[in-house]
Amino acid sequence: MDKSKVLRLLKESNIGIGNFHDHGKASECYVEVTFTQDDGFSWETIVPYVNRRAGLFIETEEELVAYLKSIKPFFQKEAMEEWRTKERKSWENSKADITKEFFFALLTFKPVTDFPPNDNPARRIQDIKDAGYTVATIHHYNGRKSARILLPIPKASEMGYETFSPQFKARVIRLLNGINAYESKATTPKGLIPDHKFSEIRWDKDTKAENPMDMSDDEVIQKFQLLDNQRNQQKREVCRNCFQTGKRGIIYGIPFFYEGGENWDDNIPAVGKIAEKGCIGCAWYDIERWRSELIKRLNGK
Repeated sequence: MDKSKVLRLLKESNIGIGNFHDHGKASECYVEVTFTQDDGFSWETIVPYVNRRAGLFIETEEELVAYLKSIKPFFQKEAMEEWRTKERKSWENSKADITKEFFFALLTFKPVTDFPPNDNPARRIQDIKDAGYTVATIHHYNGRKSARILLPIPKASEMGYETFSPQFKARVIRLLNGINAYESKATTPKGLIPDHKFSEIRWDKDTKAENPMDMSDDEVIQKFQLLDNQRNQQKREVCRNCFQTGKRGIIYGIPFFYEGGENWDDNIPAVGKIAEKGCIGCAWYDIERWRSELIKRLNGK
């Protein structure tokens, strides 16, 4: 992003910007922003403008300026208090007691470094993000550990990792015969998760739109495999690393690719539907096919 160009486009908008930040590990980009309202109320925050899990893909200065102008009204004093009251009430009766306390800590809309004691605080923050809330990360805040900041903007409808209705999940499990692709055997349906073969980290807006819940049986079989939660999480990390480094993943410690090699093909775009071509041949993309292709090679076919 060209900061000087953004500032020119923001002239007379009462929106100021500071530094840009690239959170490489999470594949997110942020910008420091100050929103000043007509009544003089001002609020400093940090705004994500690239967040692939949430479907936020701002690539140009013009798009960024339009986005900042669109969310400015949510940083009015009255609007922030109304949002805080509404969301706190919605969490009051939540059974997710630990995550609830993390969410309440974030309701200041200011950087938070200290959360309730927990063995996996990152998981609690991710649960909040997965619920559709926008939470930004500030690294080395005031020379200390990372801080998190909640933005009082409307929730996306289950942003990030796609969620499925019980009916759709049951349908996928039925069509794929309850086979855990990693284990290559039928397991209890309760522990299975429909996994998009094409990793969500490489989706764009158009790609996300091509995954409707009313897809045909053939499309379901083509698009999904079944994994347990542990392997589903592992695949996400493998795909994120591939997205960030260009090194494709391996499975069971076997560096075999039935198409392509260990490096992402630079001739294939990093995101969008065409990017799916770059995933073919990687074990994690389609574990059953990868296993089948490996067996063929071992048998000399």
